[in-house]
Amino acid sequence: EYEEEGKEKKKYTLEEIPHIQAEKKDLVKFRDLAKVIFKNSKGESLFIALEKGFEMTATLGAQKKAVIFTESRVTQDYLWNLLTDSGYKDKILLFNGSNSDQKSKEIYAEWLEKHKETDKVTGSKTADLRAALVDYFKSAAEIMIATEAGAEGINLQFCSLVINYDLPWNPQRIEQRIGRCHRYGQKHDVVVVN
Repeated sequence: EYEEEGKEKKKYTLEEIPHIQAEKKDLVKFRDLAKVIFKNSKGESLFIALEKGFEMTATLGAQKKAVIFTESRVTQDYLWNLLTDSGYKDKILLFNGSNSDQKSKEIYAEWLEKHKETDKVTGSKTADLRAALVDYFKSAAEIMIATEAGAEGINLQFCSLVINYDLPWNPQRIEQRIGRCHRYGQKHDVVVVN
């Protein structure tokens, strides 16, 4: 018998029980297989891309700045954790549609304090937060992890390395990502890694 909250007890037939037991055995086997996976090929490829990309931008004479694009907030959080655990903790920031994480709030508060009573502060929280994050990336961070929603309409001509961690279905989106860095004022070739 099996009881779900708020429902009547379900009784299983003698034919169903062996199938359920076999399914449980398969699920346990899959769980155990997943636990022994110790190699993260895509994550390791990201570190290679960063290393080689930064080498190429250094050869070009460009700053050590990379923007990593991803399709989802879940992947963005995963990349944050991956890079934080690998020595980039104080060198990265997130850029997305909401930027409600603690680091973004701190960056915004410091930016507001620094630029109060100047024409840099527009009074629009969204616009000012985006400006604060771009300024922080330009002056302090090496890596910006951005979602599509967060990266529209920003100018990153000081950045010469674009890494497309996830590839969008629409190839025009790739051009728009590259266009964040490859714009008027860019002094170097833009290195792109997919």
